[in-house]
Amino acid sequence: MTYFDVPPRRASLILWGLAGPGVLLAASSIMAAMPLWWPRGAGGIDHLIVPLLVFPAIWAVLFFYVVLTRNVVRAAAVLAGLTALNGGLAMMGAWGIWP
Repeated sequence: MTYFDVPPRRASLILWGLAGPGVLLAASSIMAAMPLWWPRGAGGIDHLIVPLLVFPAIWAVLFFYVVLTRNVVRAAAVLAGLTALNGGLAMMGAWGIWP
C-alpha cells in the first residue's frame, strides 16, 4: 500500500488527479488573482506580465509538493484552499468588488 490504506492503483489515480488537473487549476487560480494582491507598478497600473512569468514556478512548486508529500489528504486540502481563496479573489476582481 502506498501513502494511505487504498490499493496502489487507486492511490496512483488519486495522486494523478491531484498532481495533474488539481495542480493546474490551483496554479491558474493563483495566476488569475496575482494582479489583485501584487503591488501596483510605478505607472499606477497592475502588473500583468509577472503572473505569466511566475506561473511555471508556481506550478512546479505545487506539483512537487503533491508528488513528494506523504499526507495526500493534507495536500488535497492545501490545493483546495489555495484554489478557493485565489479563485474567489479573481472572481471578486472580475466582478468589481475588489479594488
